[in-house]
Order: sequence, then structure tokens, then C-alpha cells
Amino acid sequence: MWKFIQQFILHPRRTGAILPSGPELVKTMLEPVDFNTAKNIVELGPGTGVFTKEILRRMRPDAKLTALEISPAFCKELSKIEDKRFTVLNADAKRLSKTIKEADYVISGLPLLALPKKDHEQILNEIKKITKYAYIQFHYSPLGEAQLKKHFSKVTKKIALKNVPPAIVYTSIP
Repeated sequence: MWKFIQQFILHPRRTGAILPSGPELVKTMLEPVDFNTAKNIVELGPGTGVFTKEILRRMRPDAKLTALEISPAFCKELSKIEDKRFTVLNADAKRLSKTIKEADYVISGLPLLALPKKDHEQILNEIKKITKYAYIQFHYSPLGEAQLKKHFSKVTKKIALKNVPPAIVYTSIP
């Protein structure tokens, strides 16, 4: 947790939250994923790996999880996860489709609302290019909902009230 707080202090717009996601948010974020069929999952902005560890726990033995993290400090922490199904890349989501060709699910903890609108739009365009079944993103505000609806054919939401702070989980279908 201290690594997360340190990264927030050093890079608040890039980290997006002062604390890692809580158990209810993890549960709500992963509800839409069909782990029985998912073979290729991409995680954007995994931070300290709160979602990563649970995704790996639920994944099939032949599935793959690729995480894109922009923070070298978080990449170093994530590289300690020993699982042959997991790859962490120190990469920017603005160039996602150059790195990943297709994903069954894209799970994102990126602080998109803290980014300039141009970057937010570019990342959503990149996500839409590679997503097969669903893109799952949380926000602490409903301000990003209109952009999701602009890029995806169907957008649903759930609220993780017990998370600190409460978060809105959006599931977007290409």
C-alpha cells in the first residue's frame, strides 16, 4: 500500500487514487468476465496488482493476462508475480493496438478522467480496436460515461459503494 501512496504523491494524475482498490470493487469489476471462456485478458493500469492477482486466480490454465503499466515502479512490483500466464509491459495505453492485437476482455484501472480529453479519446479508440467481448473500467465520477457511450454500442454500470471512495464500474460492449 505504501508503494501505491508514494506513486500517488509523485504522480497524482497518472496514479489517479491515493489507495488501491478494495475487495468490493475487485468483485464488481470482474463480475462481467466469463473466466470459463476468456483466453486473452488485458489489464490497463494495474498499479500494485490488486485486480491482477484475482484475475490470475480465476483464469483458466491456458489463458493469458497481459498488463500495461506506465509506471516503472509499479512494473517492478508486478514483475515479482510468478505466473507463466502473466506478462507485464512498461507501455502506454495510447499505443495499445500496436502492442496487443486482440483481447477477449480489457479491464482498466486507468485514471482516464484525470487525463487530457485528447488522451482519453485516443485510449478509448485503442481499446475499442482490440476488445472482443467487453471493456470494464471504473471511475469515481460519472463524468466519463458520455465518452464511453460515444465509443461503445452498449454501456452498463454498477456502483461499488463499499470501496473507498465509492466507484462506478462501467461495462462497455464494442
